[in-house]
Amino acid sequence: MTLSRRLVLTTAIAIALAILVTSIVFGLLGRRALVEQAEGQAAVVARIIAESARLTEVSLEETEAVVGDILTSLALTADHIEGRTAADLSDRLAEIVARGGLDSIWLIDDQLNVVASSIGGYSAVLRGEEVPVHLSRQALLDLASGERYSADFGPSTDGVHYVGVRAPGNRAIIVGQPVAALDAVREANSVPVLMRELLDRDNIISIRVVDDTQKLLASAGPQAEPASYADLISGAIATNAPSSAIRLGHFWVAAPIHDIAGIVIGAAVIEMSNHRLNHLLWNLLLYGTAACLIVIAIGVTIATFSARRIARPVEAMTQAAQQIDARTFAPESLDGLAAQSDELGTLARVFRHMAIEVQRREEHLEQLVRARTKELEQKNQLLEEAARRVEAELMAARSLQAAMLPQTLPADPAFTGTAAMLPAREMGGDFYDFFALDDRRLGIVIADVSGKGVSAAFFMAISRTVLHAQAREQASPGICLARSNDALCAQNPMELFVTAFYGILDAATGQLTYANGGHNPPLAVRRSDGVVEEVPRTGGLALGVMPEVAYTERTLQLQPGDTLFLYTDGISEAMDGGGREFTEARLKSVLSGTDMQSVDLVLASVTDAVSDFVGDAPQSDDITCLVIRYLGQPETAAA
Repeated sequence: MTLSRRLVLTTAIAIALAILVTSIVFGLLGRRALVEQAEGQAAVVARIIAESARLTEVSLEETEAVVGDILTSLALTADHIEGRTAADLSDRLAEIVARGGLDSIWLIDDQLNVVASSIGGYSAVLRGEEVPVHLSRQALLDLASGERYSADFGPSTDGVHYVGVRAPGNRAIIVGQPVAALDAVREANSVPVLMRELLDRDNIISIRVVDDTQKLLASAGPQAEPASYADLISGAIATNAPSSAIRLGHFWVAAPIHDIAGIVIGAAVIEMSNHRLNHLLWNLLLYGTAACLIVIAIGVTIATFSARRIARPVEAMTQAAQQIDARTFAPESLDGLAAQSDELGTLARVFRHMAIEVQRREEHLEQLVRARTKELEQKNQLLEEAARRVEAELMAARSLQAAMLPQTLPADPAFTGTAAMLPAREMGGDFYDFFALDDRRLGIVIADVSGKGVSAAFFMAISRTVLHAQAREQASPGICLARSNDALCAQNPMELFVTAFYGILDAATGQLTYANGGHNPPLAVRRSDGVVEEVPRTGGLALGVMPEVAYTERTLQLQPGDTLFLYTDGISEAMDGGGREFTEARLKSVLSGTDMQSVDLVLASVTDAVSDFVGDAPQSDDITCLVIRYLGQPETAAA
């Protein structure tokens, strides 16, 4: 992706994120504002309901007082009816009742007898025990006797409000007004009516008024399970503040209701439609998306223009860098850009200077490389010539080392054998030797020098010479190894050592007398049963380690046809590609079936088995082995 595209994409993403964050913030703020507005509306409704209930009660009390005054006035008006008969009085009272919307008017004497009434033939229901309980007998007597001017008996159980005044002549007038006449006023000013008037205003769906025990006092609108808003009521009453939540797809607000003293006496629960909230959020989303697209379009246009302007110098320097890589750069190609006074001009000037310096250094470096290459070619020729000489000398030394080792055993019908040495490098440190000590004894040596290469080869030659010389002088293998060890310790500046096995085979008897200086014990293959057994160890120390060491001798009786296999650790410790060793166990397994094979075939079987096991892995050590088969004296073999 080019730099200009990255700039445009980065600008567009930044603008989109900014608008998205702004829309979310404004959405949350708008939602919070609506919630606070709804909570405020609920609080206002709660105050309106509380004040309406209080004003309704006050207005009813005032209305009842006015009614009482009116009744009293009517009673006084009726009191002015004088000089009429009982029948005329009854008719007059009936007219007053009809015009005033009253229930009844009675004129009674001091004995509580009905003198006249608006009912006409009304019997003396107020006489004696007939007076209703709610009309105090004493109050009636006080009115008739003139001790009281008026009395308000209040609403009775029969739904009539009675008021009485005294009349001349020890009489009293009782006026009754139906209480139901105030029901319309009470109903018109009741809280449920007000609540119903508030429905469908400001998305209000239902209103419920409860007391401080959450007992429902009044409601308007669809009913819902109390459990859906009980916690809101508890929160509003406990905190004395509005509590809100969105449930059942609607917005619920609970606000506390206070009495005149400011004490919470209940709560108003308002169920509102969340259409307004959803509409606001949808508008914010819609307008935010539109604004985002518009701003992104404008931003991308500006960013594209700016990116091209910014990227043009960068592209010029990129092209110059490619020309430098292709070695076709022309410094004057950046003159126009370098003439600018801004940061890009400074960068172009620095880049041009660096490019010129790089070109100059490359030319100088190429000259140095050509000179050094010529010198290296000359030195490589000398090294190759020296390597060829060293290789030729090593091959000559290898041939010389191979020529030092005997190729055949001394001719004797009592034994036969063969040997092989495969050095890991051009020259090896292993060696073997067999030589006739006299007409019936054969000296047998196999040894392994520590280390590899030229140093091991030289120490091998010294060790072979010393052992060969001591074997000619000493008839005992143990003494021979001891004298050889002392001689090697005396002339061993590199502190090398050699493991060696030296044995003397008596051709007449088949007895092998031997001593071992830290070498692998040979293996004997018996002709009688094909068993492969290890020649008993003597526990000797390697030669060249420390002087004045004694070496123990032991003897092994060979029978005609028995084979003696001597080897170095290059066979038993040969490793394959996985680092696994050939081991003595595998060697014994190979030798177990060779008792009837020729010595040459025995040697080939072992070397082939090692080669197959190692595979393509490099040879890690010299491989040396010696095979000798005791045949016995001719007469013994014939027998």
